[in-house]
Amino acid sequence: MQDFYDKVKPLAPPKPLWLRVLEFLKDAIVKGDIQPGEKLNEVRIASKLGVSRSPVREAIRVLESEAFVETIDRRGTFVKPLSVKEIEEIHTVLKYLQVAAIELAVKNMDPDIKKELTSMIAQMEERKHTTDVEELKNMSRQFHSFIVQASNNDLLIRINESLLVQQERVRLWGASTEPEDISAIMEEHLAISRAFLQEDAAETARLMEEHVHKARLRLMKAISKLEQGKEETPRT
Repeated sequence: MQDFYDKVKPLAPPKPLWLRVLEFLKDAIVKGDIQPGEKLNEVRIASKLGVSRSPVREAIRVLESEAFVETIDRRGTFVKPLSVKEIEEIHTVLKYLQVAAIELAVKNMDPDIKKELTSMIAQMEERKHTTDVEELKNMSRQFHSFIVQASNNDLLIRINESLLVQQERVRLWGASTEPEDISAIMEEHLAISRAFLQEDAAETARLMEEHVHKARLRLMKAISKLEQGKEETPRT
């Protein structure tokens, strides 16, 4: 019988205060709680979080280095709106990353992957018409994560993880302007999964490229709608 102390693992060290502030602000930006173009007030943030201004400044510096915010001389720091160029770049990288992951995952296909994939397909089939949008979104995230993990390529997995926050920011920004048809997205996931299960690398890669392309088109439609709204807003 294994001794209790053999099972004990070291506790994770506490996160630095600036990192906790960073995670809070990044989450607020990604979810749209802080809108694009909105000014960040260091004093109010520090006061509300119960911290000094120092960790807030450090967090904002990191946000600026990651292109979440931009500082304008004598005006302050603002949440940076997503540009068409950024969206195009993110989807270009995603397309190549997901296709590369698919090709590697098909080569790595084994009974465990097949079992998990079959279970995932059954779950998507059963729940694709649910009205619980958050559940469907979680299933969507799990699907893309599974594809990358199945590649068994550590570098590819790390690159994907580094893009997750930006992916979520882009997706949530688009959804707030042009609501997603989650059921249609799930159907795309099912088609990709079935081709993957058949170990058809070429068809799976084609469907994945098409899936990422449609996501890009949905965002372009959202941008167009937003720009149209600005033009129709009467000037005062």
